Amino acid sequence: MAGLPLIPTAPRHPRRRRPAAPPVAPPPVAGAQPDLFAGATTDRPHALTYLDITALGLAVVPVHALRPDDGPDGYLYHITTAAGLDMLRARGTLLFSPRAPLVLTERPGVLPWLANMMEVMESDSEAGHRSDSPVVFRVKRFVIDRLLEHDPDQTREYGVSFFLLTGLARQE
Repeated sequence: MAGLPLIPTAPRHPRRRRPAAPPVAPPPVAGAQPDLFAGATTDRPHALTYLDITALGLAVVPVHALRPDDGPDGYLYHITTAAGLDMLRARGTLLFSPRAPLVLTERPGVLPWLANMMEVMESDSEAGHRSDSPVVFRVKRFVIDRLLEHDPDQTREYGVSFFLLTGLARQE
């Protein structure tokens, strides 16, 4: 078997290569969305989600100590159940968020709010247990003042200032 004849190949000459052109960026498209990750994320306000109850000065207020003619003082008040207060004390922190804010009112708003809660609780069939009984507690207003937002709905309903503790600091 005879081998295949060798075919002479063309001599190899080094080819001159053209210099590579720098890549051209595509022209910006009108109305294009800006890069969301290019900017710093510090523009978003920092939200607190809990506060220590000792720093807030949380204290239970006896209902018989409240009078209809009391004026606002340096505290804000919240009404919860006895079971809710026990859980709050056991945890040691007050939880809240912008999606589930804590409703607070000034001293004159406690009695109307409490009366409304008692009407609702009387219609419940299981009302009357100690864990279901309403409890009023207060917190120092100056500690949380920058984290509050006005609640126009309840303010209009009761005629007294109500606030939402959202955890978002107000920009002043």
